[in-house]
Amino acid sequence: MRWDTSSTQLLPLPVWESPRVHLLDDVWLLCILAVLIAIGIPSLSGNLNVQIGAASWGLLALGAVHLAFTGLGHSAPRRWRTSALTLLDAGGVVTLAIIWTHVGGSQNPVFLTVFVLPVLGSIFISRWHPLLMAAVGIVAVGAAALSQSPELRSYLSGLAGGSPWVSTLFSRQGPAPEGSFAGFYAPTSYLVVLLEVYTVVLLACALAAKYIGTIFERLITGSLLAHSESEQAQELWSTLIERLPLPALLVEPHSLRILACSDMGLKFLASGESSLDGRELFSVARFSFADLVQDMIAGAKSEPSVIAMHVDDELRLTQVSVLQVLHKRRRLALLTLEDVTQVFCLKAALDSSEFAALVVDAEGNIRAFNKRATELFGDITAGTSAEQLLSHTVAGLPWWESGLDGRRKMHIDVGARIHEVTSTEIPVPGEQQRLYSVSLLPVALAAPLDRAAQEAVRVRKPERRLP
Repeated sequence: MRWDTSSTQLLPLPVWESPRVHLLDDVWLLCILAVLIAIGIPSLSGNLNVQIGAASWGLLALGAVHLAFTGLGHSAPRRWRTSALTLLDAGGVVTLAIIWTHVGGSQNPVFLTVFVLPVLGSIFISRWHPLLMAAVGIVAVGAAALSQSPELRSYLSGLAGGSPWVSTLFSRQGPAPEGSFAGFYAPTSYLVVLLEVYTVVLLACALAAKYIGTIFERLITGSLLAHSESEQAQELWSTLIERLPLPALLVEPHSLRILACSDMGLKFLASGESSLDGRELFSVARFSFADLVQDMIAGAKSEPSVIAMHVDDELRLTQVSVLQVLHKRRRLALLTLEDVTQVFCLKAALDSSEFAALVVDAEGNIRAFNKRATELFGDITAGTSAEQLLSHTVAGLPWWESGLDGRRKMHIDVGARIHEVTSTEIPVPGEQQRLYSVSLLPVALAAPLDRAAQEAVRVRKPERRLP
């Protein structure tokens, strides 16, 4: 089966997930790796006899602890969950101590560094758990060392006033462990110093874990606040989409399902429905070029395009724009529709007319023009000075201005023909400056419309033939 990597995959979120338990789960996974390293490094010497069977069962037990943490990390929170996490963590520490006795014991001090990880990781349960796990680790390692070393049991019995309970409690039944270096003898002082250093390091790590926990709590609090603000922003963003003052649709790119629609979009599409959520886009909006719209939604085309669409029995021209957005961890497309039917028709009417039309601002710069104007004056761009096209003044006013009456007609020679120029003032709301609509019509076409202009042309023609 071939998966479409470009599509949006929706994965169900768990009912509950604790970031603290997830991090503790990762710590125990790292602990398993550290155990393998602590066993492998001393084994490079070739003299360490490791009880592979017992160590393998211990690693399987650590794997079960890891799986249990994974299950608790995705289960619903209950009152007994903290107790279960504590028992699992303590059980993992005791398991480490048992593995230590089968991979060299006191003759493999490198392994004791592994106990630092569960102590540091227990801060993700509560602030007092590092001290508890340090105490469990100290007791478990001390008991394991006493069970393996008769010299250490004798030393502890001497400290207890010669009481035989230490030897009775920690005496080991059966043969001596084989997991030791051949010919290695550890004096009692070495074992005592090893356990003292291990105790100090573990307690120091427990105290350091409390500081790490404080920093972690700050990060978790900041993350929760950021997540809450993100959800509020997404809700506000969804509301803004619905209240947009133009037709807008939030579309899922892969399935083309409509996820949200603005109120103006419902009116524009004339669907007669209260909501379009879940509807397929092209079943609601009937575009003439559906493939082009689909390419824009997929991100293959980003420029806005004017596309015809059918709304009921009416043909409308719309400018379609698509913005790729990220909403609730999904890539979506915000499709906006702008009705340009009237603008398109007006421009088409002006381009097909017989006269050249210009719109000039108060500074004398051209703001708009039709196709006939480009045929008359050549290449024109928005912002071109009208004075560069035609240098002519009437009564001291530029040729495009309408004068005091707001409308003026005159005749100007443009090229080899005389044109009737009509300038009309266009007021701009809230501004004193005006725009000017200027039309230039050849007199041969204007004569049937204006007899006075035709008589003026007849008078001027004989005068131009005089030498």
